[in-house]
Amino acid sequence: MIFDSHIHSAASPDSEVPPEEVIATLKKKGFGCTFTEHIEYSADLEPFFCVDFEKYPKEYVKYKSDSVALGVELSLIPQAVELNRQHAANENYDFVMGSIHVVDGIDLGAQPDITKKWFSKWREDAYLHFFKDSLKMVQTNEFFDSFGHIDYISRYSNLPEKNVLYDKYTKQYDELLIALIERNKILEFCTRRIADESACKNLYKIYARYKELGGRYVTIGSDAHIVDQLGYKFDLALDILNEIGLVPVYFKNRRMVLS
Repeated sequence: MIFDSHIHSAASPDSEVPPEEVIATLKKKGFGCTFTEHIEYSADLEPFFCVDFEKYPKEYVKYKSDSVALGVELSLIPQAVELNRQHAANENYDFVMGSIHVVDGIDLGAQPDITKKWFSKWREDAYLHFFKDSLKMVQTNEFFDSFGHIDYISRYSNLPEKNVLYDKYTKQYDELLIALIERNKILEFCTRRIADESACKNLYKIYARYKELGGRYVTIGSDAHIVDQLGYKFDLALDILNEIGLVPVYFKNRRMVLS
């Protein structure tokens, strides 16, 4: 079964979708479901963008089944390594995603005005900062299973070229991909931007290179926050991954399962 391994429900601060509706919607589409609710800390280690710890994961355990898994999306920042490691060790989690939401101490999605000024200051060099922070976090956080949405920064870029082009940042991409492969971490194929033709072409190059360097597996995720996003463009994603030769997987009990 193909799982949507990147989903946010009402346990996260940026979604209002009941978990029952998530599960039912994906079941109708023929997909499994892995909840990956947000855990993000500020630099002073205050919960900044976090799940409701009273509800998740303990109130979600009842939903676990062959087609439903529980996970978490950890925002990787240097200050929160130990806290994130503790969260990742929760015995209720099937899957732990590590994501880069913060670059140079700026939460790209949650601080739009600051993000805009940051891009205006650094221009194309902003992407180099993204790679630097991403590589450091991969090297210093050993507890995640899959590295989330490698094109996340493009969602918030106000530069003429929003895509972080593989052809331009070949060295940086290769360093990051090699670091993941050497540590037995896999890459998420996030479908959020693949309807954009230019984004899709660039992602194809990134994942084809991942395969060339020795990557074999990917999780697939929509990064859904509303019902209409669940399983978004999975048919296209599966065609791309099949053409490249990458194998979709999901995680149960922190173990990789072939889809």
